[in-house]
Amino acid sequence: MSKINFSYKWDKPTYLKAAKIAYDYEFKNSKKRYIGFFFIALTQFGVVALLKKGAPGLLFISTFLVAYWYLFRWKIREITIKKAFNKLPNANMQYNVSADDNAITINSKKINWSEVLNVVSLNEGILVYTKENFFFFPANAFKNIEDKNSFSKLAKANALNYIKA
Repeated sequence: MSKINFSYKWDKPTYLKAAKIAYDYEFKNSKKRYIGFFFIALTQFGVVALLKKGAPGLLFISTFLVAYWYLFRWKIREITIKKAFNKLPNANMQYNVSADDNAITINSKKINWSEVLNVVSLNEGILVYTKENFFFFPANAFKNIEDKNSFSKLAKANALNYIKA
């Protein structure tokens, strides 16, 4: 297979998008996602406690937890992520990526396919997980859909685990 080249700028919108996509993907595949169900059950017990005993405490606490879990959890994390972006050494850096059957090269850093644990292909882009961290290649970094598909085929053939999500 031939070499695939693309580039993108690691700016704040791309960083936020990558963080949200990775957060959603990792959360969807985690047992932590069931915590929200526990908070909903707790709210139901809170309603019963309020109606039978006139005690609103559990209902207030559980309602707060449900609101946090389903409405504010990402918003709070997003604020922290936005603040952290400006402190990153690679903030607003241009990335030039090339990939072939041997490795992915990001600027001058070479990552052999054997170091790539997971590749997750999404409509918004591609997540590449190594042991140390993850990389996000936004869909608009590729010149066209054929290049994105070629990269996906390359990843599917060479990475330890390829997931089409």
